[in-house]
Amino acid sequence: MNKGFYINRLIVNGSDREDVFITFSPNVHVIVGPSNTGKTHIFQCVKYMLGADSQPKPIKESEGYENCYLEIVLPDSTKHTLVRGLSGGHASLYECPYEEIKNYLREPEILYVGKPKKNAITLSEYFLRLSNLNNKKVRRNQSGITDPLYFSDLRHLTLIDEVAIIKEGSPIFTGQRGEDTKEKSVLRLLLTGKDDSNVISKPKKNVIENRKGRMEVIAELIKNYKKELASFNYPEIDSDELDDQIKKLEASIESSKELLDSLYDQAKEYESTIDLHWVEWKENESRLITINELLSRFYLLEKHYDTDISRLDAIQEVGNAFSLLNISQCPVCNGEISDGDHAICSTDDIINASRAELLKIETLKKELYSTTSTLKSEKEFLVETIEKNKKFHAEAQKYATDFVSENIRVMVKKLEDYRGALSEKNAIQKIIEKLEDLEDQKKLYEQEVDPMDGNYSFDELTTSTVTDLCDVVKGLLNEWKYDDVLSVSFSEKTCDLVINGYDRNLSGKGYRALAYAAFSIGLMHICLQPGRNHSGVTLLDSPLCTLRSRHLEKERNLQEKDVIGDKTKEAFYLGISKLKEKGQIIILENDGPAHPQDLNIGYTEFTKDANVGRYGFYPKSDALIKA
Repeated sequence: MNKGFYINRLIVNGSDREDVFITFSPNVHVIVGPSNTGKTHIFQCVKYMLGADSQPKPIKESEGYENCYLEIVLPDSTKHTLVRGLSGGHASLYECPYEEIKNYLREPEILYVGKPKKNAITLSEYFLRLSNLNNKKVRRNQSGITDPLYFSDLRHLTLIDEVAIIKEGSPIFTGQRGEDTKEKSVLRLLLTGKDDSNVISKPKKNVIENRKGRMEVIAELIKNYKKELASFNYPEIDSDELDDQIKKLEASIESSKELLDSLYDQAKEYESTIDLHWVEWKENESRLITINELLSRFYLLEKHYDTDISRLDAIQEVGNAFSLLNISQCPVCNGEISDGDHAICSTDDIINASRAELLKIETLKKELYSTTSTLKSEKEFLVETIEKNKKFHAEAQKYATDFVSENIRVMVKKLEDYRGALSEKNAIQKIIEKLEDLEDQKKLYEQEVDPMDGNYSFDELTTSTVTDLCDVVKGLLNEWKYDDVLSVSFSEKTCDLVINGYDRNLSGKGYRALAYAAFSIGLMHICLQPGRNHSGVTLLDSPLCTLRSRHLEKERNLQEKDVIGDKTKEAFYLGISKLKEKGQIIILENDGPAHPQDLNIGYTEFTKDANVGRYGFYPKSDALIKA
């Protein structure tokens, strides 16, 4: 088997109990025994471990057992073990055989039953993945509403209990109200390999009304936006061309900004030149003011020197004149002059002192003249330089003004024009984008109002879809000696088998059960072919019906058509024993083949006798309680 899985062992344990288990054959395994030996309990445990919500019903012998384990074998021959508490809860997955769980080095993965937590998987999803049926959808009604496929949707086709197997209704229906379309979709998926992921559902009436209302609003918005677009008086262009124009404008704006920055840098250089001339001008003016002030002061100093010279010249003349006079009383100190012995107040000394002072003043005056001449020369130079500074400053100002007027103002105007054009085109683009979005929404709502343009025809489960399955069922029934089966077909009306022209539900209980068994086993054979998928396990409880053979209770009021004869029973076991590599078949029955050792099958018999063979799934007494 290269897809699905098969059940290797079912194990139940308890803290003070020895493990009880049953090991299954990978092809066919038959478990037989009278009532109340645990066959139904096995069925419930397997169903529970495959994702059912309801726990196995407790029986007297199961008291003290706490956990249920299911060891399965994957297509690559690796073994996984799942465990659930018999009292309920989620499942834990160990990627190893049962015996290795005690040495498992990591935490088991939690497989949730029901709604999973975020980033977690469910037990259903786990088995769907193994069956290559994950991420499938099935149609649930005539409006095309779809549901995700769950592993539980396959349960009534693969796990058939003793009540369902004899029912008069179709094998593909569970009897749940409103699920017929979905259950037909499930069978069609299995038989064709095609799910309903691409089905477009027909919207509900309130959705249609809602969408129509929105379409009216959108139509009005489209009208207003088109009117606004027309106000730009802009020739009609497509979005790609408009995008190209916007990109070109953005590029022009960017290059203009770079050029304008360069022009501003040049203007700053001109301003620096103007400032340089201004600073030099003002520095020279300041120096000129200083020189003028110095010259004014030097002029006064010169006048002072001239006055001192005149005074000293007068002193000398008076001294010379005084020396010629015969005066007995000194004119300086008013003392008596005796025979010329009056040296302190000698007029010669006065004349000599004034002459020395005069020479000193003449020297200072010459130095003053030299300094004044230098300052006057500098003044003349400064006057000339200041005129040049004024001229250069005026010329630099004029050049800078002309540069700004002829270059910067032009570029600023050009940049503003570019920005204005870009703003207008962006506005146009936004309107076009809004119009496109509104048109898309309108189309979407139109599709939601009638996504299939009124053509809501879906793939259905038809007679031709089930033809291959009917051929397999016919072969199985003939091999099992189900009377003489000349034809098996499928009724689209009842969605059930029609055997030799008669609906399956017209047969007795025993024959209904056998036909149901052929349907389920045949379905697994078909679905394990390339292009189709299946879990690979079929579990049947009482396909030969408990109403037969040595376990038949005489007091029951039975009709002949309700009972399967020994010939058919033996043919059934012989037939399924020949099935290899077509999935795993597990049979729970009251009565087994006459010579099971001659058949190539797994075989377990419960005796309901504590002294002979195996009593049942659980031991009768507490003999296996741990010491």
